Amino acid sequence: MLAAAPVLALSEQRGQTASGAYFIAQAPDGWHAGGTLVLVNHGYHIDPPDNDPSLGPSVLRQRMLAKGYAIAASSYSQRGWALFGTERDQREMIAAFAARFGQPGAIIASGGSLGGLVTMQQAEQADLGVPVVGAYAICAPLAGARVWEQALDLRLAYDRVCQNVAGGELPRGDDALPYILDADDIDDYAEVDGGGELALRIAKCTGYGLPGFLVTDGMEDRYAQLKLATGVDPNFFLENMFYATYGLGDLYRDPAKINNRPAISNAHVVYPDTVVQRDIRRVQADVFANLDLKRHFTPTGLVANAKVLTTHTSRDGLVVPEHGRALEGKVPANQWSRAFVVESSPSHCGFSDAELLGGFEALNDWIGGAAQPTAASIQSACQRERTANPSLGACRYDPSFLPGDINAKIKPRNDVGWPVDATASGLWFDPARPGEGFVVESIGGSTVAVTWFTYPTVGSSADQAWYTGIGKVIDNNIVVNHLQGRRGGRFDADFNPAALTSVELGRFDVVLTGCGNGEQRVQAPAPFGDSRRPFRRLSRVGSARCPGDTVPTTPSAFVRWSGAWYDASKPGRGVFLQVQDDGRAFLVWFTYRADGEPAWMVGEGAAQGGDLVFNAMTRPVGTRFGSAFDAAAVRQEAWGTVRLSGNGCGNLVLDYSSTQPGYGAGRFNFTRLTTPIGAGCP
Repeated sequence: MLAAAPVLALSEQRGQTASGAYFIAQAPDGWHAGGTLVLVNHGYHIDPPDNDPSLGPSVLRQRMLAKGYAIAASSYSQRGWALFGTERDQREMIAAFAARFGQPGAIIASGGSLGGLVTMQQAEQADLGVPVVGAYAICAPLAGARVWEQALDLRLAYDRVCQNVAGGELPRGDDALPYILDADDIDDYAEVDGGGELALRIAKCTGYGLPGFLVTDGMEDRYAQLKLATGVDPNFFLENMFYATYGLGDLYRDPAKINNRPAISNAHVVYPDTVVQRDIRRVQADVFANLDLKRHFTPTGLVANAKVLTTHTSRDGLVVPEHGRALEGKVPANQWSRAFVVESSPSHCGFSDAELLGGFEALNDWIGGAAQPTAASIQSACQRERTANPSLGACRYDPSFLPGDINAKIKPRNDVGWPVDATASGLWFDPARPGEGFVVESIGGSTVAVTWFTYPTVGSSADQAWYTGIGKVIDNNIVVNHLQGRRGGRFDADFNPAALTSVELGRFDVVLTGCGNGEQRVQAPAPFGDSRRPFRRLSRVGSARCPGDTVPTTPSAFVRWSGAWYDASKPGRGVFLQVQDDGRAFLVWFTYRADGEPAWMVGEGAAQGGDLVFNAMTRPVGTRFGSAFDAAAVRQEAWGTVRLSGNGCGNLVLDYSSTQPGYGAGRFNFTRLTTPIGAGCP
């Protein structure tokens, strides 16, 4: 006879954060600041946020508390695909927890289905104030926003296959997005599984759910055509139709999500059914709507030091097991373990309690210093749980099981784009706005540095401005969440980094549509404002040529000098140097005027012996930021000369002589700050 689990003494906190999300937290007696907090993330709920969020499966909750860990769960502030708001929800919940119980020292993120994807988002989230040391993502859609590609395919294929079936057509949206339910229709979602009108329409076209004697040959043919065209699992057909209708409707129509923009393309998708391939509606996505969907959320693999364990079941037709391979090439192998449960019948997240506990114990031991778990060791951990308590269910982790590639289940979009590789580094600009521009450095590891050299807003006493930020790569996109400027510095030896103040501009994104071409977007509050403009490369680093660029006979040895350089003893100012393999060198110097306002100088130089010399540095002035920019008003004021010398590996010496007042002549000793791909010394 099994003994009852001991009752743990604990303290509980409930509340609602500023985002509107409800939360619950529990801390066992003895938990104190510096302890471990487990975040428990729930799955997809189309209902409005609940004021009684779940703390997850009972066996996991009790095990976490028994280890002395505190636990917390959020309802999320959004329903459905809530990842547009979950980052804020988690920050605010952790702050509320810390105010009550004390600041945690470490976080383990956990969750199933959509909650598993939220778990991966937390592993990548750098602003929680607490390091995420582990992530337990259970049956998570690790391909992220790509799940909506399959939903769109299913909706559009259904519209084609069932277009002439009386009573079988799905409700239409407005003329701009006819394949997306209108906002007024979304709250009828119970109909899809309650035998209501939508389920009846689906049955009239496909025969799904009808007794066999009512299913016609036409219904069978249409159902078979849909399965062939989309690859939808027949065991989960109605569930997938829910996401293809109500799920897409909520995602697209919510102003805080996609906000009525076409976010997913099928313009270049190849469908295996010939009729669908020929006649399906073709949709071209807005590139930034598509990026916004990927940002919320497709994993990039930038999980800092977190140890990640992902588990899937073999016959899940909603979150197919192929998602278990979506992190390949993203998360370092020594930080990611995965395991698959092999099922005899289909389920969504159909893990036994023993399997859930075995995975958690394996991850917990790994965090504590044990060897990285394998599917075999997770199976062993599960069996130990089952031996101790046979009622916990079966152990079915199979080390030999590996599903196919995710592209076999979710059809590739084949959209036009260019990777963010070495060719992303260079000077970039909008051809309609000469006189301002960007320095982009592709550093590797999915990291990109962007600095915008521009002008102050209307009414400012300054005559130049610059803003800089570190971004990440999502497919063929560059995402910089925070571009910031600086004020309060000095050009000369009186420069004091402690005197600098930050100027927050906002978000900056780039979509690369070809080599050296793309589109930029700024999302910024007043006085800056939003904008979308072309983005074109002016120069490259080293040999990162685009098709058609001339190949030099003798590549320049100065390419290795390329990068950002600064005074390590006084950070907050420096230079960007970019040298092409043909020897052309470009220097952008970011610094300050004597009154503390930002200043920048730019010039093209060439080699003289072992140095690089820039004989005609200029300081562009005369216009204003954003919509007030006037290219005709830009004045290229002569500034002076610069000579760079040194080894170009870890240090450079910059000698300068200026003809403008307030700068004079002198020397800076610079240390390398960044090394773009293709630069640096062996």
